[in-house]
Amino acid sequence: MNFRLNHNQAHIPEHIVQQAIRWQIKIESGSISEAEQAYFVKWRSADPLHELACARLLHLDKAFSDVAVKSAGYARETLQKTDHEIDNLQRRRLLKSALGTTLSVAGVAFLAEQQGVRHYLSADLSTRNSREEFTVFKNSQLWLNRHSTVEIDEHKSNSITLTQGELFLKTAAIDAPVQLHTAHGVFATQNAEVFVRHEASHAIVQVNKGLLHYSAEAGEKSLSLQAGSTYQLFSNKQFTLNSGVFDYSSWRQNLLTARAMPLADFLHELARYRSGHIRCHPSLNDTLISGVFQLSDTDLILSTVAQSLGAKLNYLTRFWAEILPK
Repeated sequence: MNFRLNHNQAHIPEHIVQQAIRWQIKIESGSISEAEQAYFVKWRSADPLHELACARLLHLDKAFSDVAVKSAGYARETLQKTDHEIDNLQRRRLLKSALGTTLSVAGVAFLAEQQGVRHYLSADLSTRNSREEFTVFKNSQLWLNRHSTVEIDEHKSNSITLTQGELFLKTAAIDAPVQLHTAHGVFATQNAEVFVRHEASHAIVQVNKGLLHYSAEAGEKSLSLQAGSTYQLFSNKQFTLNSGVFDYSSWRQNLLTARAMPLADFLHELARYRSGHIRCHPSLNDTLISGVFQLSDTDLILSTVAQSLGAKLNYLTRFWAEILPK
């Protein structure tokens, strides 16, 4: 007898929900291996509830992607409400319709922790799936790339803390320097234009204009970072990168700009702007790519790059693309 699942009414057990969440995070991170991809396909087809959980998570992801989180106030207010009050909120209705189950507090906390949502709860400014521009400290401009969060203290020290993602800051000639904090050091600047990326192990800094003073910790002797230079900064060491290979700040114009950049590195940067996994055959890793690409269509970028190399573009799934030799 064939088993047919009623997708509208089916309840998905909590352990399957969390398994599906782990798989989606793994796939969208771009770090999934071929063996893991094969295992995921096997897991998904092993049980109709596995397939349903994946489908509902995709729906949930789209629902959340349509909501740009502007401040911590709404999030804190929501978290302080009772379950009965939350039932009346749009976000709760989205969760219920997408997962078909009321997630436990532990389940929601797990999802928040894995997807970095905790940074959104304390952020003063943040973005989800688009870049945005803000005015800070009266007349300085701040751009946040996708999936970025910052905390701001304008009253004491003109302080910005980058907790996730990327920013571009154009400071005006103000009385006090702007203090830019990351997990890997503190920067001070006036009348400058700088890009900063937060990574788990380091920060990447590109100084487009002016001078940036960097200290691994507050109070330590500072290092001067010069205009026209790009740096990779760890808590205990610094490296100067070739600033001519990649423009880290061109996303402000919705562009990806590369100059003789190895294909593997280029795809790593492109992966920041699409869900899933992209890679090239190892024999193509060091093939050099140059060009200015519109980020509005990442599939077009992949096909253009493959064509320019005389290679072929292959899609294993909608979230798994690879460039292979012909």
